[in-house]
Amino acid sequence: MSALRAALFEWDLSRVARIGCSALAVFLARRVTDDVLIGLGAMVVFLVALSIPWNIAERLADRSRDS
Repeated sequence: MSALRAALFEWDLSRVARIGCSALAVFLARRVTDDVLIGLGAMVVFLVALSIPWNIAERLADRSRDS
């Protein structure tokens, strides 16, 4: 039970941001498209477009923390 508790209750900012990006990508894909396969493709595109700025910000923060 402790592994499940750790997975559910020990959330950090990165996990919350990834879940938020995923939810937003699914929402946008459902709003923009009406077909399942096109919706899946749009979801992947939105997810990549939304996660790139987060990855850049993380790398810049890590770089400034290391130096």
